[in-house]
Amino acid sequence: MKPRHRSPLCVPAALFFLVLSVAAAEKQNTPSRAPKEFVLVEADAVNAKTVAAWKKERFSGVAAVADERFDAKIYQSCAKAADDGGLELYYWIEVGRNPWMAAEHPEWMASLGIHDDWLKRFPDAKPPGQGEVAKAFPWVSINYQEAFEAHLERIDRLVKVFPPNHAGVLLNDLQGGPSSCGCGNLQCRWATDYHVPATGAKFVDDDAGARFVAAVQRRIGRQAVVPVWATECDAEDLPREKRAGEWTTGYSGTVGCAVGTCPKVFTRQFAALERAHQGNVGILALHREMGRAFTRYGKPGEWIKRAVEYLDRTLSNNGAQAASHGRLWVVVQGYDVSKGEEKSARRIAAQTGASVVLVARARIDQSFEPRNVTVKK
Repeated sequence: MKPRHRSPLCVPAALFFLVLSVAAAEKQNTPSRAPKEFVLVEADAVNAKTVAAWKKERFSGVAAVADERFDAKIYQSCAKAADDGGLELYYWIEVGRNPWMAAEHPEWMASLGIHDDWLKRFPDAKPPGQGEVAKAFPWVSINYQEAFEAHLERIDRLVKVFPPNHAGVLLNDLQGGPSSCGCGNLQCRWATDYHVPATGAKFVDDDAGARFVAAVQRRIGRQAVVPVWATECDAEDLPREKRAGEWTTGYSGTVGCAVGTCPKVFTRQFAALERAHQGNVGILALHREMGRAFTRYGKPGEWIKRAVEYLDRTLSNNGAQAASHGRLWVVVQGYDVSKGEEKSARRIAAQTGASVVLVARARIDQSFEPRNVTVKK
């Protein structure tokens, strides 16, 4: 029997269409124009003088951190200064990391999962005893139904005192708490009570973030809601024995799920958000806050590109549609860095094709401390 031969056009044609697909994707996310640049500051830092200074730096908008420390007068003054100066105004609401709520309801805090690698990060911490579970203080994840409702009630209280002349709100930290599997990594946020006893009513599906954003949108009406998402642990965080001689941050301890479960669940959670939310999405790319200033990434701030690239490859590798960079707001670090490093971070973020680069000059704390909580029977 003669061997069958494929048409000589088959392979080149397949390759041709592959090249076209890649080129189309690259064209979609290639910057066609410079992004807007906003600055993130505390609400009481917005006044006529600071607005004038930010305009000289070519910022066209401001995001004001909003919480219980500020009253209606502060928000009114903030809105007037931004409006008079011609800056777009958004309010930044920290959701998942809430010291007040964590202190009042420690049972709502995000758990550290079954792996105990986090103990290397906190050598003086006491491991959980019988009938206890380790929690990541002060992270109160919306993945517990009770916390979900409490966070919504809090946002209701906050937005009622905002003046109407603002463009929208940014909601930060809508995933699980850091070290969610117990690896110790700040960016491991996919799990809830990973093989440890739950201390609240967990949502079954991976769409808590998506439903939370939709609920906030219904409450605030026409103004925009911008959820801010952190990327997960990555291949360079794997343990050394799983890196085949490549460098490692060591952030994931002995746990290898950075190339296993983590990207799969991340994809389900982000895809649910994309289906439910048609607006912009923020990417939390704080290179020093996340401990990503390694020279292996390149110059300080080069990891910002890798954070956006993580989104691209993780979604496509796990069967989800790639996110349009034109819908992305990239949040970069402007606190605890030099002016030169901030400028570099802004430039690198602009190269991703994002629509907005948000420079955080107010700290977006991503740290946690282990606290043991008794599991009620």
